[in-house]
Amino acid sequence: MRTQLTPPDVKVIARSLRPIVTAGLPVSPDFSDETLLGLRGVVARSIQPDHRLSRVKALDDLLARLLVNYPDDALGEAARVLFGIAPGSRGLTITRRRERAAELIDREAEHFRKRIEPGVVAEVAWQLHRDSQNYIPRGRAVPPPLESSGDTPMIRQGDVANAEAAEHEELLSRVWAHVYALRAEILRVERLKTWPYDPTEPETSRRVLAQAYEARDYEVDAVRRLIQAYVDRYGQRITHGDAEFNAEALLRLAGWNDETMR
Repeated sequence: MRTQLTPPDVKVIARSLRPIVTAGLPVSPDFSDETLLGLRGVVARSIQPDHRLSRVKALDDLLARLLVNYPDDALGEAARVLFGIAPGSRGLTITRRRERAAELIDREAEHFRKRIEPGVVAEVAWQLHRDSQNYIPRGRAVPPPLESSGDTPMIRQGDVANAEAAEHEELLSRVWAHVYALRAEILRVERLKTWPYDPTEPETSRRVLAQAYEARDYEVDAVRRLIQAYVDRYGQRITHGDAEFNAEALLRLAGWNDETMR
């Protein structure tokens, strides 16, 4: 199966999503649309990228994750009902799912179908498009060729075969260490905003949340510095396990959004 060099237009992705919306998730084992199965984000998550069913599973998992994190809180649950992953919506016909989704936002089912559903599908298509921009397709040359891909703390002989390889692995490990640290600090901030450290002591909770913000912002700066150091020396492609990422997309992968998180 092919892997797309660049993700297709959002409208093309949205058209390919229509059969999935109609049938509801999970994605059928018979699904074979290469517009979606060829997305770099789907290929990168596939355990066996050359096997169609492995890509189907990866697409199903990715769609579920995107819908759980749907960016519009007002429409999030309606979107999950529409795609059939919300409790009580699994196995329902598309007509019943539309009716339930419409009820959630106090709209008529026909209005939902004509006016709101296309926007929901387009948003999911855009999220798929954005996700695929995080990955770089295989086959591009990148110095230096290395034995290890950074997916394990094991140190292999190839990692320290020469100074260049050792320096690359060291920087690669530091990048990913701070990407995961940033993800942890983002999660900590969001947790403390929802569940205060000590609800009975507002001042203590505010202080702990302020410390969490400070730790989060430190990791944002650290990831930015390390990304720039990596790109300056090795270029855009960065590995993690069997996946390949655009180095400058790592902040977004960690969950950071410059527009909404300051």
